[in-house]
Amino acid sequence: MASISTRVKKDGSKSFVVRWRDPGTRKNQGLTVATQAEAETLKRLLDANGQSFAIAQQAILSNQATVPTVAEVVQEHIDLLIRPSSGTTRTYQVMLDLHIRNVIGHIPVDKLDYRHLNQWAKSMMAKGKSPKTIHNVHGLISAAMNTAEMLRYIPRNPCRGVQLPSIDKAEDEAMFLTHSEYNMILEVMGERYKTFTNFLVMTGTRFGEATALKVADVDLFSKPPTVRINKAWKRDGQSQYYIGATKTGAGKRTIGLNPALVELLVPLVASRPGDELLFTTPKGERIIHKLYWHHYWFRQFRQPKPMD
Repeated sequence: MASISTRVKKDGSKSFVVRWRDPGTRKNQGLTVATQAEAETLKRLLDANGQSFAIAQQAILSNQATVPTVAEVVQEHIDLLIRPSSGTTRTYQVMLDLHIRNVIGHIPVDKLDYRHLNQWAKSMMAKGKSPKTIHNVHGLISAAMNTAEMLRYIPRNPCRGVQLPSIDKAEDEAMFLTHSEYNMILEVMGERYKTFTNFLVMTGTRFGEATALKVADVDLFSKPPTVRINKAWKRDGQSQYYIGATKTGAGKRTIGLNPALVELLVPLVASRPGDELLFTTPKGERIIHKLYWHHYWFRQFRQPKPMD
């Protein structure tokens, strides 16, 4: 069996020595390579071919002509995804085009190592990319490398152990309104959106879930009255919105409605077709988050404050 040993240079970098016994001369042989991936590939080929370096070398040369690049592997991973939403595919494609293809995309996938990924993370930070963005793109690269490992392009995922900037914050990101603060907002809320706003607060549903509700999703005659959450607004590959299933199976749920909310919902449900959106703009269209936030929710904070 061939073996691998690691050498640490004075500058802290590493090289890897593969040793084996030649089957013809019975002499010990050794070869130094730059990366662990190269060492593991050579060891695997030597072990599979009776420790014949000539056969292993030929296999390596043949393999080099067919090994895909990092960009090609990420693209293949995206193409192999089962039932992704078009919005997810588009997001991954943008990540590949903006943050991978022109940085590490040209590297043969079997040559990608810790140093490349470490430098990639540092370059993303130097460009001012947020820790969350770096984590998201690294997640795509790592998932693609898992695919490459399963397709036997590489012996192991080089993303394992790569350190990324922390996304932890000293303060809790969650901010909660007091009852008085919420009532102040509701006072200046447009009449049309007061019931919608109360629904968000009383049910805890996400904006995209609440605005995707159909009249038929509400059952005011059950005991207790309920609303069924099983869909949300999503974006397709052309950034157009459509109603699709919730992101996860756990997102599908039935929520009980309190009597105060039931009273508010009666006028929106009564005598309306079940396939109509429950909450709409005056034109009967989807409520857009940005416009709602700017013109209604945030409106309270732009009111003149009384002088002390």
